[in-house]
Amino acid sequence: MAKSPQQIMGSLIMEQSDLASSDAAVDTLFGDMKEKEVRLHEGASSDGYLAHIFRHKAEELFNKDVRVLTYRTLRNKDFQEVTLEREEEVLLRFEAVYGFRNIQKWS
Repeated sequence: MAKSPQQIMGSLIMEQSDLASSDAAVDTLFGDMKEKEVRLHEGASSDGYLAHIFRHKAEELFNKDVRVLTYRTLRNKDFQEVTLEREEEVLLRFEAVYGFRNIQKWS
């Protein structure tokens, strides 16, 4: 006689409850990285992602720990840049460009 969907689900739940969490290897999103090494970006927009990548590259390429980013408005509020400088030399420059018109002018 065939089992009903409820009976099948009940059987699965009982089987799963017998498994211990140590029975299976756990994959993590960040591989071998420790949780404290994972950096989160502030904000939920592209600016947050830009800041995250900027900080990562500043540390990776120039061994600089950038805490605060200062955005400079170029043409308008939707066209900004952030730079990493050392002795008035620009080491790293990122631009945040929003809006179709600004993107056309940027390229």
